[in-house]
Amino acid sequence: MNSVILSQQLLLAIKTNTSSELFIQELERKPARILYEELMNENRRKIYWINLYNAFVQWLIQKQTPDFSNRLNRINFFSGRKINLSGTLLSLNDIEHGMLRNSSIWWSMGYLQKMMPSNFEKQLRVPLDFRIHFALNCGAVSCPAISFYSPDESDQQLNNAMKTFLDQEVILNNDRSSAKVSSIFKWYRGDFGGQAGIIQLISNHYGINRNQLRKLIFKPYDWNISPGNFSVL
Repeated sequence: MNSVILSQQLLLAIKTNTSSELFIQELERKPARILYEELMNENRRKIYWINLYNAFVQWLIQKQTPDFSNRLNRINFFSGRKINLSGTLLSLNDIEHGMLRNSSIWWSMGYLQKMMPSNFEKQLRVPLDFRIHFALNCGAVSCPAISFYSPDESDQQLNNAMKTFLDQEVILNNDRSSAKVSSIFKWYRGDFGGQAGIIQLISNHYGINRNQLRKLIFKPYDWNISPGNFSVL
């Protein structure tokens, strides 16, 4: 089965609570050479990793029932290498920060990259598209909802995910001089071009003058587990 279709089928199996083991085995057994060939297209790689990240978060939550209220438990959950892809063990952090954030160091807020990423990562990572932050679901209440991404429709899908997240998470004050926003913008501020980039993004979304919005207030993140948060769209 083609790698992108395999990522979609795994996510569907997770959503419908049907057996995912055959898909997981196929992901493990697919030769790396074939994986590289099937994911030569940058957009196909991006969609493959988004679907797999969302699928494996749900799969690992089912197996481990983690407590995200404990920071150490969260770190262990996302950094544990439990995902076997073509014989290479990866963590959720490897997928998010290595593959989808172009070898970014996870704690650097988007300002530092790894000095020596693995060959596997260099072959399969994609240039940063900040919209991934509105598509990746980490299993907590404050995460964006999960959608099924397709290479042919991904640009519109990612734009829709961004618009939905901004509508749900951004709260402008009455004179629109400040906004309460998700902590995602704080953790990955470099990905958005710093505070100026975040303000520009929000200003564009709400059709307001960029100079009108001057202050960002980062809302606490709700780390309570919320599995199965699939988009109804």
